[in-house]
Amino acid sequence: MELSKTVFVTDLDGTLLTTDKRITEEDLSAIARYRRLGGHFGIATGRPIQTTVRYLEKLPCDIPLILYNGCIVYDHCKDKILYASYLPEISKTILTDVRESFPNISPEIFTFKDQYYFIVNDAERWHQNILGIGYTKLDSHLQITEPWCKMLFADEPEVITRLEEYVKKYDGKGLRFVRSCPKFLEVLPLDASKGAALDIAVSLAGCRSLFVAAVGDYDNDIELLNAADLSFCPANSQDCVKAEADVVLESSNDSGAVAEALRILENR
Repeated sequence: MELSKTVFVTDLDGTLLTTDKRITEEDLSAIARYRRLGGHFGIATGRPIQTTVRYLEKLPCDIPLILYNGCIVYDHCKDKILYASYLPEISKTILTDVRESFPNISPEIFTFKDQYYFIVNDAERWHQNILGIGYTKLDSHLQITEPWCKMLFADEPEVITRLEEYVKKYDGKGLRFVRSCPKFLEVLPLDASKGAALDIAVSLAGCRSLFVAAVGDYDNDIELLNAADLSFCPANSQDCVKAEADVVLESSNDSGAVAEALRILENR
């Protein structure tokens, strides 16, 4: 396939990033070659802008960034939000309810400018170490004045599984619940997903007529894969993601999954 007529978008954690949050030289070389041949590279992540920009020096992007699992589409060159979908007011009710019913769970609230937390459990400590950015500790969510991009609940997997069942009573209230790793349940606006944001980012970049390929590994990547013309998932992906992807790669995120996907795309 002529790569100048393609867009390739990758998830970060569990897909492009290794377990210890590096990018393999194989993947970096493959992405650089893809761009040299005219391909349009992009990122779709659940991460906030503060922890995404650190990778951009190695990963120049040709389309706007998809952040916060699709809540924000962002032009990092002009430092400008191009599209935003924020959580509805009922999110505050859910936060209060969950904190009362699951007192040891650790909620996080993400705005575009900052990340907030209330208590620290083991899962929260682990998450803050992974992101490596400053969080602001709050006593009350009423202290937050900016719109909420997303909310995340962190705890051990068995607790998060119980929480998934508990919050089903809020279905149909203008938001959606997405598992982004075994220890996290994210609360997003109903219309926000990586897939919806992919369509927006591609259009804003003037690439709507191009062939779009995407790769991801977890629940929160399924809409991204479904929105692409060709979808891949690494060998380490969840079974539900493997069932949705067009191609299940032989490589994992630790062994060059993105490079393998780019080879398949080029030889298509």
